[in-house]
Amino acid sequence: MDKNKIALGTVQFGLDYGISNKKGQIPEKEAFEILYESIRSGIDVLDTAYAYGDSELVIGNFIKKHGNVFKIISKLPECDSNDVINVFESSLERLGIDGLYGYMCHSFQHCMDNPEIWSILEELKSEGKIEKIGLSLYYPSELDYIIEKKINVDIIQVPYNIFDRRFEEYFPVLKKMGVEIFVRSVFLQGLVFKKPSELDDYFAKIKCKISDLHSLAAQLNIPVAALCLNFAILNNFVDKVVVGVDSLQNIKEIMLSSVYQADVKNVVLKLYSLREDDENMILPINWKVSR
Repeated sequence: MDKNKIALGTVQFGLDYGISNKKGQIPEKEAFEILYESIRSGIDVLDTAYAYGDSELVIGNFIKKHGNVFKIISKLPECDSNDVINVFESSLERLGIDGLYGYMCHSFQHCMDNPEIWSILEELKSEGKIEKIGLSLYYPSELDYIIEKKINVDIIQVPYNIFDRRFEEYFPVLKKMGVEIFVRSVFLQGLVFKKPSELDDYFAKIKCKISDLHSLAAQLNIPVAALCLNFAILNNFVDKVVVGVDSLQNIKEIMLSSVYQADVKNVVLKLYSLREDDENMILPINWKVSR
């Protein structure tokens, strides 16, 4: 496994996040240990956002003590165009840095409805405060719009996992455009780890596929996490796989997934058969369950 393909998702540094997360928000001390382990493991990109609670502050506190060795990507929340500069500078202040590797609009629709926001991001990029500007997407129709309108994005982040492969056909097109592809939700916010018997009735439609995934993992003696992570990493079009963790032990286990890459490569065709296109199943923002 190309460990350098992993970007550390830090939402749980600032929020209680994920359907299978029973630990809640990560204490700052443990967040620091996770960041240390990331450096030791060769992870060089952090994914955060203004909307992720204290995440930027926690990262900033780490940087104050130990310096910055990471490329940091943050995201602009929905805000008035007059507030974009203030929000951006607030993120820099919280992080304790002078510029960002990447800055994305967290809401595609809000950004497209307010084109002056994108113009401001382009200006910040031209001033050297941001290396790459982009968008966090949920739907292929959003990407269709970007391509049709020839919007100059440097980087995009999309959900991609064994079940949700809606964006896969766009990857070759994006690479031809020179766009850096970040994928998230490889564990579908932890849904893949749920035992089929523990699933809410809401997930009845996808229950068999989750059961098949667990059966394949058991048959091959491969952790479910290793199957899911390597599936995304093995896609040659993907530049970074954003992985969130809820503990120091969790990140160590994730980094050990590399030993299973060859085994996962041998069963990729079987994993392809688990594709699910129902957005009520594969998009957490659509889930109608109690978290």
